[in-house]
Amino acid sequence: MNAALIWPRSGPFLRLSGARLKGALIAGAGRVLARREELNRINVFPVPDGDTGTNLAFTMMAVLKTARGMRGADAGAVLARVAREAIDGARGNSGAILAQFFQGLAEALGRQREVDAHELADATSGAARAARACLAEPREGTMLSVIGDFASEMRVQVEAGVADLGELFRRALARARQSLANTPNQLPVLRAAGVVDAGAAGFVDFLEGVQDFIERGRGALRVVPEARDAADRGHDEVHLEAVESASSFRYCTECVLSGSDLDLARVRAALAVLALDSLVVAGGRERVRVHAHIDQPNRLFEALSGLGAVTARKADDMQAQARLRAAPFQRVRVVCDSAGDVPPSEAERLGITIVPVRLNFGEDDYLDRITMAPRELYRRLRAGGVHPRTSQPPPGDFRRAYELALSHCEQVASIDLSSKLSGTCQAAQTAARESGADRIRVLDTLNASAGQGLVAMAAAEAAQAGADLAGVIARAQDAMTRTRTFALIRDLRYGVRGGRLPAFAEKLARWFGLTVLIADKHGLVRPFSALRGRHRLIERFATTVARRVPAHQACRAVVGHCDASDDGARLAGALREALPALGKVFVVEVGPAIGCHAGPGSLVVGVQWQ
Repeated sequence: MNAALIWPRSGPFLRLSGARLKGALIAGAGRVLARREELNRINVFPVPDGDTGTNLAFTMMAVLKTARGMRGADAGAVLARVAREAIDGARGNSGAILAQFFQGLAEALGRQREVDAHELADATSGAARAARACLAEPREGTMLSVIGDFASEMRVQVEAGVADLGELFRRALARARQSLANTPNQLPVLRAAGVVDAGAAGFVDFLEGVQDFIERGRGALRVVPEARDAADRGHDEVHLEAVESASSFRYCTECVLSGSDLDLARVRAALAVLALDSLVVAGGRERVRVHAHIDQPNRLFEALSGLGAVTARKADDMQAQARLRAAPFQRVRVVCDSAGDVPPSEAERLGITIVPVRLNFGEDDYLDRITMAPRELYRRLRAGGVHPRTSQPPPGDFRRAYELALSHCEQVASIDLSSKLSGTCQAAQTAARESGADRIRVLDTLNASAGQGLVAMAAAEAAQAGADLAGVIARAQDAMTRTRTFALIRDLRYGVRGGRLPAFAEKLARWFGLTVLIADKHGLVRPFSALRGRHRLIERFATTVARRVPAHQACRAVVGHCDASDDGARLAGALREALPALGKVFVVEVGPAIGCHAGPGSLVVGVQWQ
């Protein structure tokens, strides 16, 4: 870091250059990253989901990477680039508001090379207005109040004749701290929990990082994040029993809308007909970040699709997050991608966090079971047209899941789809390295669908029993040796359309009246047998499966169906007859990881023995 990043500490400092602005942004972002666990702990508004610190960390990581990567830019250019990347990287309500604050600063400063006190105060006032305008229902006692008070104090001080930027910032920061302390008096939910607003606290943390840079120059850039504010971890617990969720909706939903001439008012109008709350529309003419709480995320994405390209879609289950936060503490939590068909009741009982696989119909992107239900998938498959493609969750989806879990436990075991079938496991490993590899282990199950789900259940049971990370992974690896997955494929044309099977295979099966059976083998799924004719097909499939399970071994099973619930129930009964030692049987609807290629009517069985 060169000497240009040393803030003047003697004599008046009258103009802010791009180099010093970058240093201030880096220091501010670093402070927020260091404080994310504390911000998660005090997060109770608008919902007590414990992820404000994580969301702000994602937003600030985008700011940090951008500022570090720029060379020789003017102040206006720095903010323009930072604002753009912040809009793309923003997460959650608070992250979107903060990104819009940067966007407002950038728009006010334009391409100015350096900034004086008057210009900075004007830009900050404009940014405060922009941040407030991005919310459909702004509330006092939140980040908006602190941003507004910070900007107002800057204006007061400039009008009083303060021209030194260091003194101006110091006085405005003092006002922001007072405003933060007042947030419990403005929001009863904060007063009931005995905390200040988490988003507002994150904004003040950012300002304090900037102040640290003002006082110490580049020394503020060498702070080790993990060492910051260690004493804060001894604070009393938040009184969550006094807190009720302010949102009645299930999914915290976000996306980025891209275009050439976007209008924020038009974006809001397109969403006005939807049932939602916590709406934030942040950005500029080319990129807009949209955040909302809604029960049907796909309706939000569809409403925006007529205005531009909708990317970076996400929808986090706030109800699952609330259950995780309220659950008893355990050392290890399990994360699994949705290709593993974990029965929903078991995912809830065992506290398994599910990361949705992506599904693409042409240019339309969907989240497995969130913005596309399995039944809708199979309806579209039967209708023909564009054949869907599955893709692994991006590393960012895994990072969010890991960060959320790690805010409520010590370590994470990620139990993922076979690396020989998908890049899902690799995406999880990338996210683990970025989120703290010492606290996360990613396990390649070499399995899929029902079998992968059973391995994840075994891992979660070990975690719930108190095992450490090594013990959880060992239990999962042992379960892998005792778990098999089988599938009955009624119609091979879906595998042909998806490129997984040659066309002649489908023709041969049709000519000879064959129903192909596949099974997991060394991380792949391969045909291993075929049944001729349709008479008692399900019962014969159950018998075939039973012959491949160790005799008289106690076992459990997951039966998956591709939009064939009656056949799934019939198969569960047939397995009970074929496997006398069979215990619990779960019947689930198979997701797209197998369903896209197996097609409607197919059946999957995962068996795990003791």
